[in-house]
Amino acid sequence: MELKQIYTPGLAVLSYVISGQTSCIVVDPTREISQYIQIAKSLGRPITAILETHLHADFISGHRELARMTGAKIYISQKAGAAYPHYGMQDNEVLHHDIFEIRMLDTPGHTPEASVFVVSDLERGPEPTLVFTGDTVLIGDVGRPDLFPKIKNELAEHLYQSLRRIEGLSDYVEMYPAHGAGSLCGKKLSAKLTSTIGIERLYNIPLNTQPVKKFMEKLLWDMPEVPDHFSRCSEMNRLGPSLSSELTSPKAYKPKDFAKLIAEGCLVVDTRPILSYAAAHIPKSYGLTLKENFSTLAGWVLPPDQPLLLVTETKEDLAAALQGLYAVGLDHVIGYLEGGMASWLASGRKTTRIECISAEELNQKLHDPAFTLIDTRLKSEYNQGHIFGAVHVPAPDVRKHYSEWKDKKNLVFICSTGNRSQLAASLMLRLNSDVKVFYAAGGMTAWEAMGYPVVK
Repeated sequence: MELKQIYTPGLAVLSYVISGQTSCIVVDPTREISQYIQIAKSLGRPITAILETHLHADFISGHRELARMTGAKIYISQKAGAAYPHYGMQDNEVLHHDIFEIRMLDTPGHTPEASVFVVSDLERGPEPTLVFTGDTVLIGDVGRPDLFPKIKNELAEHLYQSLRRIEGLSDYVEMYPAHGAGSLCGKKLSAKLTSTIGIERLYNIPLNTQPVKKFMEKLLWDMPEVPDHFSRCSEMNRLGPSLSSELTSPKAYKPKDFAKLIAEGCLVVDTRPILSYAAAHIPKSYGLTLKENFSTLAGWVLPPDQPLLLVTETKEDLAAALQGLYAVGLDHVIGYLEGGMASWLASGRKTTRIECISAEELNQKLHDPAFTLIDTRLKSEYNQGHIFGAVHVPAPDVRKHYSEWKDKKNLVFICSTGNRSQLAASLMLRLNSDVKVFYAAGGMTAWEAMGYPVVK
């Protein structure tokens, strides 16, 4: 047996290829399927099966596309109600494939249809050697049960019982989850990407918290924010995402035609870095740099039912932006600005800018009532240390709070380094262009580098 783990940056997704004597199995593939095909080719074995641990909420799966390209059969719990060609597995059902014996266990909790796949390598013996845990058990944590708010208590209780099933596995069984640190599918994921049942039994606090009431209370307390696209992605994965051949191929548009499309209701997504975006950008464009969590933030704030236009710096950036948008089901990208922002500027059309404020300047203006500081990081980051007096609003939630600041003269947005404050500032300008907007250059990183105080 050979096992390859594939890590997708930004989304912190973990997917896998396992190879037997004559074929490969792919577990929880992302939408960028070329990597799995390439791995299988390097191993000299075809992909004949695809395992889905659950209906993923934070990314679009590549199961349908990969099945079309390879002829592989998709296996998923029948509880998923999948609407595409697949084999629906029953709880405790065993799949014999190549040298593998794979037992699926229903483990509802993170989602109603969540499952794990317990794998025995029959070349070595009948005992299980590894388990693909999806988001039921993560390294150092368990999958959050609050993605369905109306039934979160019920799911939390189900998760408790599901964890008892996984506890039955031997300590030496290797554990391979669907996400690593940085994912919003759990609260406190470890930076490690693999573990064993024995290690998690020792150090995974939620896994070992008993009784059930205490488990539920601790698990549901202080959950991280839930991005808007989670429920949408889950349903897209149930129905079966569009194939690449079904997507519109984006076209290059000159500034005049680009402006016409904007007037007709298309949204502009500007993927340039913060300094370039802040200096000059198309009015009401979304500032979403390709750095860090581009896909997650794009899925969180961009309406899925409106056509998108892109502003990028290079062809490579265009390809990366498309891949990132498609990863979260934003498939309606119709075009991009030919010649980039330079062509827009050369055409003489209107631009907007965001003012930059350094950590030193911010420190001088903190007590000026004309300035309001907004910390746009996640709740967990804010709680670890923030600037005294800062109002906490995660960048995507500017959409919900902007009216509270209509009487403010100057708004300063800050995050870790500047990427999320770029998004927050762009959202504010879309919703209220009368307020003067600043971004804190270098974010909290620069603030702390200057030795300025933080509070918890």
